[in-house]
Amino acid sequence: MNEIFKKEEIEEIKNEIPLEKIGKVEDVAKCVKWLIEDSYTTGQIIPVNGGWIIT
Repeated sequence: MNEIFKKEEIEEIKNEIPLEKIGKVEDVAKCVKWLIEDSYTTGQIIPVNGGWIIT
């Protein structure tokens, strides 16, 4: 998905993210795993974005 960006653009994006890293597939997978295993959480929107956008 990020292949369209130049190396400099990726660095600029990383600098905007509080955790200072680009998310990986594993980051989303961990959240999905938690949602699947949890029997009480329903109807949530969980942004997996390293704090880049806080809703």
